[in-house]
Amino acid sequence: MTSWAYGPSDARQRVTGPALDFCLLATQRTHRADTALRADGAEAERWLGLVQAFAGPSGAGRQPRGVRGAGGAGR
Repeated sequence: MTSWAYGPSDARQRVTGPALDFCLLATQRTHRADTALRADGAEAERWLGLVQAFAGPSGAGRQPRGVRGAGGAGR
């Protein structure tokens, strides 16, 4: 499983989880509920609701499928 790290490991506001889940969320290919992403802190939580890999206002995104983690691997 690929992971990325940026910033101090003891940051109060942080997002952790598989890189694939982050990419799928940012490109609106999956719903956050179907990922293993974890937000620590209110700003990190808010940011995961806004993240997207393209310009413009954030959209409604996908509906949850009930499959968690790494792009729903193991479905």
